[in-house]
Amino acid sequence: MTFNSLALKIASRCNLNCSYCFMYNLGDTTYKKQPKFMSTEIVDHIIEKTKAYIKKYNKKEFSFIFHGGEPLLAPKQFYIDFINKVNHIKKELPGVTFHFDVQTNGVLLNTEWINLFKKLNIAPSISVDGTKKAHNMYRVDHKGNGSYDNVFKSVQLLRKEMDYADIACVINTNESPKEIYSSFKKMNASYVNFLIPDYTHDNFPFDKEKTTMADWLIELFDIWISDANRFKIPLFFGLLNSLMRISEDAKNESTVLVIETNGEIEAIDSLKACGHGFTKTGLNITTNNLEEIQNTSLGNLYFNDLNSKLCNQCLQCPLKEICKGGRLVHRHNKTNGFNNPSVYCNDLIKLIAHVQKFFISCYPELHEKENIEAINPEEIRNYLSNLSEFEFNPHAEELESFLSKETAEV
Repeated sequence: MTFNSLALKIASRCNLNCSYCFMYNLGDTTYKKQPKFMSTEIVDHIIEKTKAYIKKYNKKEFSFIFHGGEPLLAPKQFYIDFINKVNHIKKELPGVTFHFDVQTNGVLLNTEWINLFKKLNIAPSISVDGTKKAHNMYRVDHKGNGSYDNVFKSVQLLRKEMDYADIACVINTNESPKEIYSSFKKMNASYVNFLIPDYTHDNFPFDKEKTTMADWLIELFDIWISDANRFKIPLFFGLLNSLMRISEDAKNESTVLVIETNGEIEAIDSLKACGHGFTKTGLNITTNNLEEIQNTSLGNLYFNDLNSKLCNQCLQCPLKEICKGGRLVHRHNKTNGFNNPSVYCNDLIKLIAHVQKFFISCYPELHEKENIEAINPEEIRNYLSNLSEFEFNPHAEELESFLSKETAEV
């Protein structure tokens, strides 16, 4: 088993009503049957099952991510009790390091919450979609009012009190990358995780032949890379490190298991965008062990060598080791499941080619020494378009990589 994090849905309701939210507005309405908050009984089962899992698989690090809904709707005492219970089992798990994170929309964040997070060693991240215009376009309350002004103040407070401000931003291509980047600089953000919107082949709103997302990200990359005082963007660091064959220990989506407020065990909840009840496994923390997720059809795909279970087009693509087929949710359609390339396939090809071009420009001598071939997006797209069979084929012959094996840092 590969997962080393639990995303805990400690609150199943939210004080915002974001139009793109996979929890509430992309077709899955199972949240309506969930308890509003996670109970003490469920927490106790989580702690015990986590302890057993860590012992069985000899994990040295484990993370708990407090999530929702909006996790700050839960009482502060919930966090205090949870951390105390984890500290109690540490005695039986020598050498294991625990990490605690919370993902919040920031509306309720204040000095009291931040002081609690500092005391309990919980690292908060706030969801912000860049400029006021971009943010308020989607991230509204249940009366339709924008939330940017409150959230901006929360980011400023977080930066002041904790000396960092980590942000998650869903990309809005209707707003310019320059204005989005400038907005985060104004916020004094230390880290911005730009998230590509979660669409499947059944609800993708863009023309797949165009590269709207890539063009937006390429402009953002050029702005970011030329800024000597840039904040961290994990999407770009990940691509650069992959091109330079540097391994990263950062979490990816298949290292996170979800526990709902009623104890149901699920794969990552972005897959809710695939349809109503899609992530339901029939497993519950009260009666099942965490590792049993791999015995379900979705869990088997998700946690057991996810990147080898690609369609034939992806397996024969020379960029497979870089993009890894894209996120799982972006491959799905109702006809043949995940047996498809990403809806963002053309975008990923163009973006990777652009980042590689920058990499080559930084190390021309390495380019000549290793005989690295510059990526030609049009050539790759033409090659892939001639592949007619999209079959899962884990044993397909891999093309020789033409990317650098050096580990020089940018």
